[in-house]
Amino acid sequence: MYNLIRVELFKLRKNRSFWTLLIALTVLSLAYPLLYYFDHRSSGKPQFTGAEFLLTFLTSNAYVIKFGVAVLAGFFISNEYATGVMKTIASSGNTRGRLYMAKLTVFAIGAAAISLVFPIVSTVEVTLLSGFGQLPEGSGAIFLLRVLVLTILYTAAYAAIGALFTAILTDSGKTIGFSMIFFLIIDVALAGIGSKLEFVETLYKYSIFKLTGDIGRLTIESGDWPALLIAPLLTIAVSAILGILVFRRKDIK
Repeated sequence: MYNLIRVELFKLRKNRSFWTLLIALTVLSLAYPLLYYFDHRSSGKPQFTGAEFLLTFLTSNAYVIKFGVAVLAGFFISNEYATGVMKTIASSGNTRGRLYMAKLTVFAIGAAAISLVFPIVSTVEVTLLSGFGQLPEGSGAIFLLRVLVLTILYTAAYAAIGALFTAILTDSGKTIGFSMIFFLIIDVALAGIGSKLEFVETLYKYSIFKLTGDIGRLTIESGDWPALLIAPLLTIAVSAILGILVFRRKDIK
């Protein structure tokens, strides 16, 4: 398993789409705060501090996570079906379950790296321009660590779903298109159906799609932690199992 993960890490480091995404998001993360900086400067409004920017725009990072997972799934995993790489590794002697888990692990690592670009780069830039300021009382280093850990955990959950889509669809274009549409409309769909069906409302309430918005909450009550942690872990487990089952039955050409 360790050697399989090393191979996948090597492929991730050499993947042009991964680096293109990282560079593009870095550029956007640098440009986005500058728009606010010059706008506030010209209008005489107080500048955002690093802490204020992080708190205000942290929820926007959910879109970066969804976009990054969808694109990376298509170009890092699904593309191997078209190039014949997937057929080669599937006949390498390793079980398909181990192959899938190695690929999922590295895919989640790549997606996590993408998900951290916006909050880290933007916050550092705003801090250099206007200072970091202060987080609300009761927050601090623990809050920043919590945001970091939850962002990685929830990104891994989205990655597990994205990897499942690649096993089902195999084509990179279909994977990217379907993943983007699914991640963008699933909240509205579940919320709409949930308004009529109590079961769906409860399902949505405790799903990663709803709970992703709680990553940036300043305070999380002790009673909220079980759902906040179990939801992504359960999503990863269920999606991984389904992905393995699909991948084992897949006729790879």
